[in-house]
This record gives sequence, structure tokens and C-alpha cells, in this order.
Amino acid sequence: MKRRAPPAGDEENPPKRVKLAQATDVAPSATPKPPKKPAQKILKLTAPRPFPAVAASASATGPRSAHKEGNNYICLTRKSSLGAYLRRCKDLVTVDGHKILHLHAMGAAIPLLMELSCALPHILPYCGNDIHTSISTGTVEVQDEVHPDDEGEDITLQTRAKSTLYVIIRIDDGLFEEESQAKQIRKNEPQKSKSRLEKNRENTKVLVFEEPEQEHEAI
Repeated sequence: MKRRAPPAGDEENPPKRVKLAQATDVAPSATPKPPKKPAQKILKLTAPRPFPAVAASASATGPRSAHKEGNNYICLTRKSSLGAYLRRCKDLVTVDGHKILHLHAMGAAIPLLMELSCALPHILPYCGNDIHTSISTGTVEVQDEVHPDDEGEDITLQTRAKSTLYVIIRIDDGLFEEESQAKQIRKNEPQKSKSRLEKNRENTKVLVFEEPEQEHEAI
């Protein structure tokens, strides 16, 4: 079919399309929106540690290499990688001679602790039957500071719950290497026979003589 040519003068002034109002069109509501609440800044405080970072008998200002007691208590965070924790735990067992490791994690660090507890037994020079792992879960309350946008208001504290995971990895009897060696030496040492003088002292009985009571004659 052939298209009809538009009438003269329509190219410059084309017809305008008019949109008819429908019954479904509703005028927007004129109700004002509620005012927005002032923004609050929440500062997360450091959660309490389950055990001290440095043992009471060690120097808190000294290097970590000098700490021999309490360095098998480790709190895991996401700041360190899995490989760093694997090397640290392996050195505690193979170099320092620890037979028990205490590992603790909270919140987002719990998956890292689960990976560590599963991967660590495979890199230790011990049989799988000699390594025992115990796991316990819990919840701890932590506090956050709420800083209001208005400087005239006071800072408030809010409490929230945080999940915790505690893993104990024990090797054999769980004794320290030096303690286990000393125990084995004491066990292998022959018992010394008692001398004749010590036997006589044990068999000697102490005799106590009492004076007879005297009767006093009346004068």
C-alpha cells in the first residue's frame, strides 16, 4: 500500500498528542514527611580478653621471644592470617615444647579458629591418635559507645552479645616438655635403699618415765 502524503503545512506544525486523564490517576498526597532523626556514631569498644596477654611472672615490656610461660594462650583476630597462626602454633609445640594449646576467638574470627583447629593436627609431628581437641562455645557481653550528633547530649553505652569459641588442643598427657622429662627421669631412677642408721631411727621407740606420785603427810 502506498503511504499518503501529509497535507501541506503539517510538516512544520505537527499535531500534538493530548494525554487524557484516567480515573486511576491519583493526586500525590500533600502530607509532610516526618523529620529524620539525627545520625548517631557508634564506637565499638575492645572486648575483654579471656586470659591476660602476658603471664604474671613475665615482663610486659620485654620481647615476646622471652615469654616462656603463658605464650600457649592465643586470642585469634582477623588481623593475622591462617599461615601466621599455623607457624606460631607449630613452633610452640616443636620448639618450646608445649603439649597443650589454648585458642580463643570471638565473632568474625570464629571461622578462622575452625580452620586452624582442623589444619593444625596435620602439620604436627605426632600421630593423630595422640592429639585430642575439645571445643566449647559461649556468649560474652560487649559494650559500645553511642555518640549523638548533638554535642549537648551525653555519650551513652549500649550492650550487645557476641559469640565465642574456645578450643583446647592437647597432645598426649598435655604436660609441658620439661615437666614430662623430669617425670620420666624420676620414674626411671632406682629407689635408694635406706641406710641402717635411718632404719634404726624409724624403729627406735621413745620411752618416757614418769615419777610416782608422792603422798604428803600432814604435820
